[in-house]
Amino acid sequence: MKNFISICTTLLFLLMACHATFANVVEDPVLYLDAADNPAHPKAWENLGTEGGELLATDKPMELEEGEIKIPALGINEPNLKYYTTTESLSTFGGPPQKNTPLFFEDWTLEFLCRRNGDFFLEEHHFAGFQNSPREGKQGVRLWIVGGQNLDMSIHAGGSKQGVQPLNLVLEEGVWTWIALVGTNDDSIVAYQDGKEVSKQAGFEFDKSLPIDDISIGANSFDERRRTFNGSFAIVRAYDKALSEAEVNQNISDTFAVDPADKLPTVWAKVKRDYQ
Repeated sequence: MKNFISICTTLLFLLMACHATFANVVEDPVLYLDAADNPAHPKAWENLGTEGGELLATDKPMELEEGEIKIPALGINEPNLKYYTTTESLSTFGGPPQKNTPLFFEDWTLEFLCRRNGDFFLEEHHFAGFQNSPREGKQGVRLWIVGGQNLDMSIHAGGSKQGVQPLNLVLEEGVWTWIALVGTNDDSIVAYQDGKEVSKQAGFEFDKSLPIDDISIGANSFDERRRTFNGSFAIVRAYDKALSEAEVNQNISDTFAVDPADKLPTVWAKVKRDYQ
């Protein structure tokens, strides 16, 4: 019995040490939407981030699905993950601005684990929006598909629309991809796809006192939800800070890392079987 206890104690310490080797997802996202952890389905997408609240489903809730998410370049091959899929126009998350929990940005990072499933539903398809209401108002980031598969943006800052360069982000049909946009206040906007920098351009000054309250996933804004993105979202995160390239990749690698503590019951059972 002493040997058994000794083995189990050693195992516990090894698990704790192993857990320490798994760097966590970067702390304190202000918005953290995870399709695998959303008790509010299907009426809203609950914010697991520091600001709390939720994004209401609009006219037609997205469909919660479960399937394979595979990104070979990142070593991601998950057979049974949950994600939300837009099924038709008006199928988005993000209610009227007054019902959203506002976010406040100077530096900012936006992350999406997403897939484009086909051509637009209606006239064009938008992707996501984080802006001060009313839409296209004083400040914000608007993302939409250009040219069939190229994801680009519009920036509003200083009270007006600003000139931007292409992001060089490509959403191939049926292909999961990990996108991150990092804005450093009045300095730069850097776009990453699957952990690699694909573009960098001048940044714009954001005023942290202006609430980002028109938040939409699957469209640019609540008012433009008819232009719904034909695609799927598994994870969406927003930070009120600029993540480094290393942190962008940390978030990718650690999202699906198995916490060794989760393995404890299985390993413990095996030890007991072996001991017996």
